[in-house]
Order: sequence, then structure tokens, then C-alpha cells
Amino acid sequence: MPFEAYSAYFRAEELGVLAAAYDAAWQDLWTERLTLGAEQTLVLKKNLAQIILASACNGKRDVDQLKEIALRGVSRRREPRYRRDNRR
Repeated sequence: MPFEAYSAYFRAEELGVLAAAYDAAWQDLWTERLTLGAEQTLVLKKNLAQIILASACNGKRDVDQLKEIALRGVSRRREPRYRRDNRR
């Protein structure tokens, strides 16, 4: 579980919520049939965990809400960034 190191800051049931949100988010991404290399997969999993952890530090404790926040966060990171001014 990616949140074990934070057991001093969260109760056991809260860590369970974080883990459930992480697992649910990863399952959603996996069903998209992502074709990522091993390193990309590790980065994506780390990003999911960091987003969930940051949201939990801000008071979020709902599994579905944490999952959706994490999915939105990583989807923004996966989208290409376009310049606002395309006139060139």
C-alpha cells in the first residue's frame, strides 16, 4: 500500500479509504487498456498516490471523491499542453 509511511498522520480507517481510492482509480485507468512502459506505470501510480494524499491532507475522506480527484489530476498530466496563442 503506497500510504503505509503516513500511518502516523492518518488513522487506520483513513488509510483504508486512501488505499480504496487508489485501487479504484488504478482499476479505472487499467480498464482503459493503457499501454505504458514499466517506468511510466510507476510514475502514474506515484502521481495517483500523491494526488490522493494531498487531497486527504486537505480534509477529503470520501473514496469516490478522492478517486475522481486523482483521475482528473492524472488526466491533466497526460493531456498534451497547447499554447494559448497559436498565431505563429
